[in-house]
Amino acid sequence: MDKYSEYRFDTIIEDPRRSFLRKYQDLVVGNRRFGFLLYFELCTLIANPLQGAAGLALRKLMFPPLFGATGRKAIFGHHVSLRSPKNIFVGANTVIDDFATLSFRGGNDQYIRLGNNVLVGRLSMLKTRGGSIEVEDHVHIGPNCHLGSAGVLKVGQYSLIGSNCFIGGLQHGYEDSDKPIVKQALKSRGGVTIGRDVWLGAGVTVLDGANIGDGAIVGAGSVVTKDIPAYTIAVGSPARAVRRRDSTTDAQPEDENA
Repeated sequence: MDKYSEYRFDTIIEDPRRSFLRKYQDLVVGNRRFGFLLYFELCTLIANPLQGAAGLALRKLMFPPLFGATGRKAIFGHHVSLRSPKNIFVGANTVIDDFATLSFRGGNDQYIRLGNNVLVGRLSMLKTRGGSIEVEDHVHIGPNCHLGSAGVLKVGQYSLIGSNCFIGGLQHGYEDSDKPIVKQALKSRGGVTIGRDVWLGAGVTVLDGANIGDGAIVGAGSVVTKDIPAYTIAVGSPARAVRRRDSTTDAQPEDENA
């Protein structure tokens, strides 16, 4: 069995040894303590759906005990989906917008960590499966983005992620043609590192195993399949550096044999 199997949805949901309650606690609550389950349900039923100023105030009061840690003045929108929140850490002045998802599935040494002054846009999803996500201070994640990892996904300070971006993910094995792909081993190519002061345009895809250097810009709709050097502007599918930010000249052509 591959090391990610214990975090797969089908592995848990099809386990005959777990009751319905245990499956719910393992997949959603992330904690088998009955008291925590009751508090999670109370927050879900009363605070999470409530809109307006009253809802913001109630979540500000009730949500912090759900998390591993919560900084001062963190703001939670309505209908935020939380999975295993005790392994999620939220910094000060960070905003989780309406309908966002923070979903952790992994071991005790793994986490989702959001720094200070981070914005997670409406409908965006941060999901781990046997990995970690670390978003440093002053990062803005636009609406309807998906950040996922079975390795380590890092986003550096002051980076901007445009709407509808997909970053990270993992790979399904497919070598055994007698077995459905969904049942084959999961693989990671090492995660993704996005440097400081990076700007990803709308609809950018950054595949697992690719890294983006400090200060780089990736044009809208591009697909990043390999490393992008620092302070370059890259476009296309696959994304290629076309020039440097600090120069009006074109970037040097990439060596196709490298």
